[in-house]
Amino acid sequence: MSNPTDDAYVVGRRAVAESLAAGAPLAKVLLCYGVDDGPLAALRASAKRAGVQCSVMDRRKFGELEASLGLERNDAQGVIALRAAHVPLDVEALIDQALSQRDNPVIVAMDGITDPHNLGAIARSAECSGVNGVVLSVRFSAPITPVAVKASAGALEHLPLARVQRISDALMAMRARGFTIVGTAMEGTAAYDADVYKGPCVVLIGSEGEGLHPRLLELCDHVVTIPMHGRIESLNASVAAGVVLFEIARQRNMPSA
Repeated sequence: MSNPTDDAYVVGRRAVAESLAAGAPLAKVLLCYGVDDGPLAALRASAKRAGVQCSVMDRRKFGELEASLGLERNDAQGVIALRAAHVPLDVEALIDQALSQRDNPVIVAMDGITDPHNLGAIARSAECSGVNGVVLSVRFSAPITPVAVKASAGALEHLPLARVQRISDALMAMRARGFTIVGTAMEGTAAYDADVYKGPCVVLIGSEGEGLHPRLLELCDHVVTIPMHGRIESLNASVAAGVVLFEIARQRNMPSA
């Protein structure tokens, strides 16, 4: 049984709206006093329809809550939701769910993504490109913090998620179920737009600084790279993930939702 992640708050208008739309287990929506424009009025109405209580906090206390979450003042855009801890799936359940959704699902596995902004941005690209689930390392990835949820623009509320002790074990489990493992690395042997994403596919994203661990590279069926034409040697992990994921969507000619 997976342990709950330690996220207790959803921060920002878009993230809270997406949480409500996804039916996330929100206990309460906290609104900053005096911030009651049209978008927040619509969000309050959505919370009421979902049966989620809204409470107004004075500006000082709301600012203190922002600071306690490691946010700058006004980062929360006047709204923070309190939620129950998110309980991830185990890997086999994630695989079962992905395969039930389509014949050739895509799962993103992240190892060493320690920046919550990058984690959230990768999740956003994953959800927008039609990915069926995300696998994170417990020890070597950022936790699902309010910053990550906000950076994902609510995508982390929609994506099935598994947390594992070792990404290598998860990769072997997915390979046993017919998934092709495609790593992303500067030293890749195939271009990112090569025809290597056949059938069920895992896209493996490595850390921002170190890239993929050699042990994980050995488990890849293909390792793709994105050609660089400027003076910078590599892309940010979240940008690289977005390029690869939308290339997969392009190759598969995935219809718009």
